[in-house]
Amino acid sequence: MLKTILTTTSLFVLSLNAFAAGVAGTWKMSAQAPDGNTHKFDLVLKEASGKYDGTLVSEQGSLPLQDLAVTTEEVAFKITMDFGQIAFKLKQDGDALKGNLVLPDGSTGPVSGNRDGASAAPAATPTAAADATGKWKVVSKDSEGREMRSTLDLKQDGTKLSGMIVMESGDEAPISDGTVDGSTIAFKIPTGEGSFSVTGKIEGTTVKGTFQTPNGTKGSFSGSK
Repeated sequence: MLKTILTTTSLFVLSLNAFAAGVAGTWKMSAQAPDGNTHKFDLVLKEASGKYDGTLVSEQGSLPLQDLAVTTEEVAFKITMDFGQIAFKLKQDGDALKGNLVLPDGSTGPVSGNRDGASAAPAATPTAAADATGKWKVVSKDSEGREMRSTLDLKQDGTKLSGMIVMESGDEAPISDGTVDGSTIAFKIPTGEGSFSVTGKIEGTTVKGTFQTPNGTKGSFSGSK
């Protein structure tokens, strides 16, 4: 029994050390925020005498990793931004790291990347499972709970999405950068003050999602066709 316990413990320690050694280095990462925007950064992880530290480096500068924890299962850490802390949980698969981030408001987004110098895996081709084409009657709510009604006149071509949004007042605007990935749609609405970023999920003839205004405030919407 004692021999079995000692053997099991030794194997666990060896696997932990192997994982820690394997995860140390520079990783080229990409994170997709809930608003649909993609952010690139370098994740620099260091290990010395069993202790770990790291830095997140982007075009905006460098941020130290907080609450960094490395186990056989995952790499977890936080960074602090002006609007609060962002928590990351990632798993290593050879020269790849993949996981999720969680924003202060609880919304999440996927994170993935490869070790610097390693060949990145081919990007997955989006699948067009949803049927987005049609006129969607939508009710939107801003951050203060005010409702706005509009019609989304969408046309889907494979994984591409185009169309118009027509407000209840009769004002209209084209959408841009429209995509369909599975049941998820994403697009932007350009305005004179910047672009609204919209993401939603289609289930049959209903759609629900969120939007972010040019000044960064968020809201939600739902509708049907």
